[in-house]
Amino acid sequence: MILLINPSVNTKTQPKIFTDVIRATFPFSLGHLAGYLLDKASYDLQIVDDQITPLDDTALEKLISEMPAPRVVGFTTLTATCARVYELADKIKRIDHNVFIVAGGVHASVLPQECLERGTIDAVVRGEGEVTFAELLECVLHEREFRHIDGISFKKDGRIFHNPDRPLIRDLDSLPPFPYHLFEANINKYPGFFSVQTSRGCPYGCTFCSQRSVSGRNYRYVSTERAIHDIEILMDKFNASLVRIMDDNIGANKKRLMHLLDTIIERGINKKVSFEAPMRGDNMDEEIVDRLQEANFSLLTFGLETASESLMKLINKGESVQEVVRAIKMTAHRGIATGTTLIFGLPTETNRDRWEAIKLVASLPISSVRFNILTPYPGTPIYDSLVKENKILIKDNWENFSVQFMWAGDDLPYVPDGTDKYELMFFTMMANLWFYIRPSGIMKLFTKSAAGGNVIALKKKWYFSMFLFKILRVGLYLTRRFIVITAKMLGRKMVPGRSRAGSKG
Repeated sequence: MILLINPSVNTKTQPKIFTDVIRATFPFSLGHLAGYLLDKASYDLQIVDDQITPLDDTALEKLISEMPAPRVVGFTTLTATCARVYELADKIKRIDHNVFIVAGGVHASVLPQECLERGTIDAVVRGEGEVTFAELLECVLHEREFRHIDGISFKKDGRIFHNPDRPLIRDLDSLPPFPYHLFEANINKYPGFFSVQTSRGCPYGCTFCSQRSVSGRNYRYVSTERAIHDIEILMDKFNASLVRIMDDNIGANKKRLMHLLDTIIERGINKKVSFEAPMRGDNMDEEIVDRLQEANFSLLTFGLETASESLMKLINKGESVQEVVRAIKMTAHRGIATGTTLIFGLPTETNRDRWEAIKLVASLPISSVRFNILTPYPGTPIYDSLVKENKILIKDNWENFSVQFMWAGDDLPYVPDGTDKYELMFFTMMANLWFYIRPSGIMKLFTKSAAGGNVIALKKKWYFSMFLFKILRVGLYLTRRFIVITAKMLGRKMVPGRSRAGSKG
């Protein structure tokens, strides 16, 4: 039997008080993997999402013990979830040391050595997992040698081997349709269930983006017919009224995007469904935004990142601040809501740069925003350069590696030279709180289905349910945390020589 697990986020990275209100991330990667496996053979396969159904020791032992042999367990692994992967792998091996455990995902792909050195993970599937995992699975289930398989790392006779990378899947239409039915039982627990993925990768080279470590700068997309097929499944079978397109950037290929939008309009899908999607500012023009409006796109998100043109060049974004600003204004002018993200704590960034970013956001017609602190994830160019300079602080199991770790702890992974970490946290917290405690921000809590930078899922009339108390608890927690950080910042300023101590001060 095959068990695929979506692990929960490290509780030291994201406190449980947040987990209770933040929307569960729809495990697209496990869904694609499961769909491919079931298309190839009649496997006995189960998916367990630890984020919505936590696996306590009793549940885990029952689950593993009831699995027919041979038993294979696969984890999708992010930096924020690797601690839980290692914990569950240890427990599974204690239950049955013969279970074959595989780790995949971005974190495992860039740090296979770390995963295997733990001792309880038998193999790592690097990069895109469908073909590689299917080949590995066939070998394990039929007790055949697997050391020849491209795209895997494994441990044999006490040594760790890293086989050559597997080429990316060129024809995405060769993959089976996404198996939404496998997640149907938990449809009410996944705000992201009504989503489609119409492309993989991104041709741009942002230095902070971890997705490049899997797909490089390759950009591939499914045919329009395939994309429409998935949209119509959500619309016709699951009564979707809003569909999120989970691509890195829908506008990377204008011709392809326009054909997709034309087809949505021609088939009248835009009269039944609205859409949300991410896009780059430099990909937007008048023709595209008019067609997006006609196709009933209700929200577009743009990565603004900073208000500084020099910082934009430093992170190799490949577009200017003004191009993003122009796209946001153009989009909002057509009545389409806009969202954005910003990154504080970039190398060479100053407090003035942060103030300018906050002022810029205040001047723009933005519906949602998240101010994050730079997290130099392993596998990114910015991580590689900062590691060489010995400027990264890594806590146990990467627990401090999250763009919002400031709400959980003080030990940021990186703080730019000349900046105090408490000052950096103060600016980022203040910017987020300012945006969402304004009258317009509070109003969104009562009128929208998502809030807090679109990470908090809100049911209709949630304020008449127990969820109200969870929101109030989070609000009090955030307020207390902000007060503590403010006090620490002011305290550092009062002690000579401490206000520029940086991340390790």
